[in-house]
Amino acid sequence: MRKVVSVFTCVVLSSCGGESDDSTPVAPVPVVPTLAVTLAPSASSQAATEENSVASFTLDATYSGSSTDAIVPVLSFDAALLSLDGSVVQSGNKFTANFKTVSGLSAAVHKATVAFKLCKEAGCATVYPGSTQSFDYTLDVKFSDWTTRQRNPSHNGYVHATFDPAKIVKVWQYAPSATQGFREVAAKAGTIYSTRIASDGSSVAVALDASSGAERWHYSLGNVSNASGPALSDGEVLFSTMFTSSGNNPLVVLDAASGQFKRNLIFAAQWSTFAQPTVYDDSAYIASGYYGNEVYAWNFKAGTQTWQTSGSGGNSWDGEAPAVDARYLYYYSGNLDVIDRVTGAIVKSIDDPFWQWNGYSYGGTPMIGSDNHVVAYSGNGQGTYSISFPLVSYDIAKGAYRWRTASGYTVIPAVGKGVVYAASNQVLEFDAIDEETGAVKWAWPLPAGEKFTGNIVVTDTLAFVSTDAGVYAIDLTSHATAWSARTPGLLAITPDAQLVVSSPSSGMIIAYSLR
Repeated sequence: MRKVVSVFTCVVLSSCGGESDDSTPVAPVPVVPTLAVTLAPSASSQAATEENSVASFTLDATYSGSSTDAIVPVLSFDAALLSLDGSVVQSGNKFTANFKTVSGLSAAVHKATVAFKLCKEAGCATVYPGSTQSFDYTLDVKFSDWTTRQRNPSHNGYVHATFDPAKIVKVWQYAPSATQGFREVAAKAGTIYSTRIASDGSSVAVALDASSGAERWHYSLGNVSNASGPALSDGEVLFSTMFTSSGNNPLVVLDAASGQFKRNLIFAAQWSTFAQPTVYDDSAYIASGYYGNEVYAWNFKAGTQTWQTSGSGGNSWDGEAPAVDARYLYYYSGNLDVIDRVTGAIVKSIDDPFWQWNGYSYGGTPMIGSDNHVVAYSGNGQGTYSISFPLVSYDIAKGAYRWRTASGYTVIPAVGKGVVYAASNQVLEFDAIDEETGAVKWAWPLPAGEKFTGNIVVTDTLAFVSTDAGVYAIDLTSHATAWSARTPGLLAITPDAQLVVSSPSSGMIIAYSLR
């Protein structure tokens, strides 16, 4: 939609006499003076991020010449990309307009033409010759980093972008020898990070070139009992590790560019399995504890612990990544604990009346949706056993649950644009669940003989899900399979527009270009 803006309104009055004869003199056609305009935008090409697509620039339009009539500047631009930031200001023979891009743009290269002209009136019936000028504007909205489990501290697994499944193509495969498997990945533009489990049981942090899959560096985490996948923030990459059951286990912090060791942050754990740490600004959060049920918070830049808080429910041992927003941390302990992110104080504990016990591990993670919603699995044991649990949505402001799904689900879900996407080995389908009500909007059937595994990633047009036999892209409009590949694993979409599949059991990482 193009928007046309006139800065002010000028009404021109005219009159004419009655009937005339041949002797009536003919009024001369008024000469419209030429006003030559020069445009000087402060920027014609800018970059922004998917998290914040707002960029600003200034347009100066200077004209030469003069007119005894009104001079009205008229701007035309694509309102889906641009808006005027305040009024157009005139100073002598120069008009200045401030523009900003709209918020919430998808990750893509957005283009628009900004047109300018000078008219005698707001309706622009008469355009001054020489004044019509335009320039092309480009905004490159870049993908956000994939920093932790399910992409971000909200753990929503959502990428605000559109993809054509016909363009998906495999670009590289990383399959080093003597490898059992890989953990989840983290990624920034140009680099992918993962944890390689070697055949001798040791764990190795690796960084790969995103364009080729070539190894940039590796760092041995040692013969640890368990090592998490990486979490990434501002030039540093973090791994939760445990050598043995003790109060002296290291959260290892490495330089993301070089792989050089920077520091250890210490926590307690007893034969735990770790999710990726959750990072927010300069803070890192993990769920652990010698007897589980503990949340640790550090300033990982300073290397200092800021707080440690016990969950109110006492029923989660390991496997969980807390969700974090600007105010709160959300931790499932059998209840949903809402914890002040800065102080570690429990602000409220929301009871889960549906909680079920089936083991110490918590295989899911709280997921922050829209409109004050947090969605989490109701029960423990998924990290240890192949079982299904219902999802429960909590209203944080009211301190109560909103809904519970009728079915049990199996893998780590995703949420985007008001829809929760979950996969069930109980009812053998992939469901799109209304975030407001918990009702299933549509379903995609699980292929015969297969089981859902891993996690779900959702975009504006496609949802990606893995089974034990392959990875599938499901069209969100037709609800049909749009693409598939026989390479199952844990899924991530990187800032380089690649679908990365890391296999926990086959010893390879595979990258597919999405554009």
